[in-house]
Amino acid sequence: MTDSKSRWMVFAFGVAVLATSVACGNASGSLSPTGPSASGSGGAMISGRVRGLSTPITADSFAPLATSSVRVTITGTNISSTVDGAGQFTLTGVPPGNVTLQFTGPGVSASITLTGVTADQQITIDVTLNGSSARLNSENRRNGGHEIEGHITAIDSGARTTTVGGSVIAVPAGTKIRRGDTTMTFADLKVGTEVEVETTMNGTTLTATEVKIDDDKDDDGRDGLTEVSGAVSGLSGSCPTITFVVRDRTIVTTGNTRFDLGCDKIKNTVRIEAKGALAANGALMATSVELDD
Repeated sequence: MTDSKSRWMVFAFGVAVLATSVACGNASGSLSPTGPSASGSGGAMISGRVRGLSTPITADSFAPLATSSVRVTITGTNISSTVDGAGQFTLTGVPPGNVTLQFTGPGVSASITLTGVTADQQITIDVTLNGSSARLNSENRRNGGHEIEGHITAIDSGARTTTVGGSVIAVPAGTKIRRGDTTMTFADLKVGTEVEVETTMNGTTLTATEVKIDDDKDDDGRDGLTEVSGAVSGLSGSCPTITFVVRDRTIVTTGNTRFDLGCDKIKNTVRIEAKGALAANGALMATSVELDD
């Protein structure tokens, strides 16, 4: 009887220890250790550029999306963003851990995983998509404040918001806006202007703390024209009126454009230099186009 009672006490003690272990394990990590952990306020910011999809890819070009129909989602969360027409996206409030980005859209279903994401990081990536595959071309991380860099694609003067890299950013009165050492105003922000925006999350609103306008002058600083160089993609139209993309900038030529190489020499993947003025929609109205040596 005594031996039976002793065995029963040992068994009960073992069950209690096992239950305690399971409970502690669940308390410390109810989510998979390889997935993003639960996040409170804040979180990391992941912004990036999507290349590829439907046209030939070179190191310095990407095919812009015909429509904003590709979406990127953080697996296991409701965090997602539409990839804009310039191939850019931004995700905010990303929980720490190993994070999988799922890209979905017409003809696209691919994913990449970023390991070791921390809540205070700003991560910038460059991704090439090709159907069910995704290649991470580059990844840059920094801690602290979040910076969004890109061209302004929309402005709401009444709400004092701008859209950069697919993110709507509030620009409160009093936000520092500058070009170099020159103080600018909200009215100086135009669609197509390239900016670097320091941001913070104010509740659920992405808010600018500083806006730096990139100087559009040439290297000699004299004519104020914008110059873009790189490989041609997305070529359409017929000479001399053609449209193509270099990097993330749409280039438009007219009968007044000077072609140092001949308009018929412009082909997809050929590297060129284009110079011109920015239109209100952000396109570069080329005054000259030449081969990029």
